[in-house]
Amino acid sequence: MDQKTIRQQIRELLSFSPMSAREISQEVHVSEKEVYEHLIHINRSLAATHKKLDIEPAACLHCGYVFRDRRRYSPPSHCPKCKQTHIKRPLYLIR
Repeated sequence: MDQKTIRQQIRELLSFSPMSAREISQEVHVSEKEVYEHLIHINRSLAATHKKLDIEPAACLHCGYVFRDRRRYSPPSHCPKCKQTHIKRPLYLIR
């Protein structure tokens, strides 16, 4: 029986369509926090394959602020501009 690792499952999912960490966690049955750890390692391993983990940045749904320079994979808790907490989660895709 050919069982794929969690990272292999995540890579396969992200090769087809952009997904949030929450969507990934539901598909592969791990916590959302664990998904962020896997994304870090997947991004490192993709460098050798000449592929890239694209991240559509999080955005504030109240004022429209986009978190372009954010280095962390997890979503921000609030907007630095308007202080609201209604944030669109980042999406991940492998190209």
